[in-house]
Amino acid sequence: MNIQALLRTPAPVHAFAAGGDQLVYGRLSRRRDALMRVEHTALPPEWFHLGPVGLLQVDRQALAGGLATVARRLEKAPKQASLVAPNSWVRSVVIDAGVLPRHRQEAEDVVRWRLKKLLPCRPEEVRLDFIPGGESGRVLVILALDRPLAVVEEIFNAAGVELGRIEPAVLALTALLPAVPTPVLLAAVEERALALVVLAGGRPVLVRHKPLPGDAARAEAFIGRELSRTLAHAREQDKLSGPVTVWLASAGAGEGSERVERWAAAESGVLVRRLGVGAGRVPEFTGVPDVRLWSLLGTAWGGQA
Repeated sequence: MNIQALLRTPAPVHAFAAGGDQLVYGRLSRRRDALMRVEHTALPPEWFHLGPVGLLQVDRQALAGGLATVARRLEKAPKQASLVAPNSWVRSVVIDAGVLPRHRQEAEDVVRWRLKKLLPCRPEEVRLDFIPGGESGRVLVILALDRPLAVVEEIFNAAGVELGRIEPAVLALTALLPAVPTPVLLAAVEERALALVVLAGGRPVLVRHKPLPGDAARAEAFIGRELSRTLAHAREQDKLSGPVTVWLASAGAGEGSERVERWAAAESGVLVRRLGVGAGRVPEFTGVPDVRLWSLLGTAWGGQA
């Protein structure tokens, strides 16, 4: 993973998005501002398993089979691609690291040392990226176990596809947000999960992912509570002030969206706007949630249009 490279380095025009029940392929235009082709296939339930540091184990046969199914529908399998991963595959933590060295590798060594007491494994066993918080000394760290991600890369390599980066879906979506100086909260609501990203000055300062209760009433209360906690934490720790725009990305215009809007109506200084990508940017496609298609666009687009 390389969050900073996402903002600077042109990504491949090919991208895959993995979900709990499907694998989706997208090919972007040369300008990377629209999806030109989409293919998808179902994956068996529980094809991956989670642990305390995100992704723990992958069913090689299931993922390889899904990848082969998609590849057979393409004229030619891509040599390079990005992978949008489920948000649950990664974990995020904010640490107080003080002033980091200017050299990236030296700064990463400091971050790993700070993580020693926070992780249930050795810091050397995780793959991570980090975003310094400026003068505050706070650093947002996104991490996952290295070995399971390496297995995913091996499966794609065996199919002739080199993964340039693996990125959680909610961070891919942040590339679609307008550049504004005011604080922004992105809320991605799926059927059974809530992912939140707080951005200040265009940079993520807090990332959270929570599974949702199955009961509708409990889920609504849970979403409101987590949104309030996240916003309060960001205002206190990251000194965010003034009005906050909440960008809502949901699998549809159903209960998930309505829950966030009902929460915002009871808050002060919160404006809710629905995330969209504009007409013609993503094809109308049944069987794949809009949010998953948007993440394919976001992981490669990066705002060039």
